[in-house]
Amino acid sequence: MSGVNETGEKQMQIGDKVWIFDSNHRIYKDADGNKTQSPWYRGHFIERYVIGETKQSWIIGYSKGSVPDKRDIKVNKKTLTYYHKSYGMDGKLYISEERIDQLCWMNDNQYEIINMVRNCNDYQKLRLIEGILYGD
Repeated sequence: MSGVNETGEKQMQIGDKVWIFDSNHRIYKDADGNKTQSPWYRGHFIERYVIGETKQSWIIGYSKGSVPDKRDIKVNKKTLTYYHKSYGMDGKLYISEERIDQLCWMNDNQYEIINMVRNCNDYQKLRLIEGILYGD
């Protein structure tokens, strides 16, 4: 991100790289370029750029220096969400690769963790997990 506000939060600026999630965008190769039978989750995140702004929205385009047109996405500055008829669904804008890495890790690991919890017969471990999840 290009800037930081007075509270230390990252602020977007025109020219910044951002990502959108598009479930219709499928890449059948993994990070190493090996062919896969199912789409690579990270491949759903598509790189875009902040190319303009209005009072309430960021304008997200395909390339860094592109001129705004009807294919662009207007993203609410406060919520970082958008609706664009081409994507046919509400979406969220992602502003860091770190967040995408976190989402990919969760996607790759959450089902295994769910199964481990489901099969766990250790009372203490389950109570710890409950405490973590519910803040006890």
